[in-house]
Amino acid sequence: MTLYNEFETKTSYKYLQQVVSLMDEPICLLGGWAVYLIVNDNFQKEQGRNYLGSRDIDLGYYIHKNFNEEQLKNSTIVKSLSSIEKEGFKSLGFRYYKEIHYETGKELTSEEAKQTPTHNIFTMYIDPIVNETHPLFRKILGFSPVDELLLTPVFKDKRNRLVLKEFNRFLWIPKPEILIATKIKSIPNRTQDEKLVKDICDIYVLGWYSGESFQKIKSSLKKYLKNYDLMKLSELIKLEKNLFEKVEIALDIKAETVKTLFDNLLF
Repeated sequence: MTLYNEFETKTSYKYLQQVVSLMDEPICLLGGWAVYLIVNDNFQKEQGRNYLGSRDIDLGYYIHKNFNEEQLKNSTIVKSLSSIEKEGFKSLGFRYYKEIHYETGKELTSEEAKQTPTHNIFTMYIDPIVNETHPLFRKILGFSPVDELLLTPVFKDKRNRLVLKEFNRFLWIPKPEILIATKIKSIPNRTQDEKLVKDICDIYVLGWYSGESFQKIKSSLKKYLKNYDLMKLSELIKLEKNLFEKVEIALDIKAETVKTLFDNLLF
């Protein structure tokens, strides 16, 4: 099972660098690229190849629920999304996107995209994610971003984040246990098979290649997850036939090896 082709991940990585260059520090990165930046050096040393990249770019922002309208207008998320729009990213619901031609790598205008067969278009998304929703978001942004409560401890306490220097900028990355917790919480809502497989891959590599001991990560997860979250993950794994076999194809790591980590994580 091939999750993402090389053109998609290389294109996304190129735009990740571009987007990061637009942002004011600190820049908080979530999702697949956050996982990649944490694990890739160790993964590459052991496996002799890079870890899986990502197609989307997930950016994290902190908002206080008591921000007034003026504070919200001057917040990091509003400023950064304005910069993203100036770079030609278009909004679609709570996401921003660009359409890229598969063969040429050229950015397509809306009119060009209409005239291009869909199989020749790679749509790359940026997802802004906030620690909590704000009643004025829709008035100021025109939409309400996705919220992730686990961003609050990342911004509030330096012990809950890694600080990496990438692309000549300082990036804040949630600690491995927080990234794992966000993925475990999102897994029951996955409707696309490839997204589920990627989440399982990400959890495995964070547990094994992040540089932190698995037992420490497992113990720390108790702060961020309820028994219900782990129960849902366990139920889903039982229901999804051949899940670890699909992970094996994606990672080229034995299904039983991956399954053992999840057995240890859940029990």
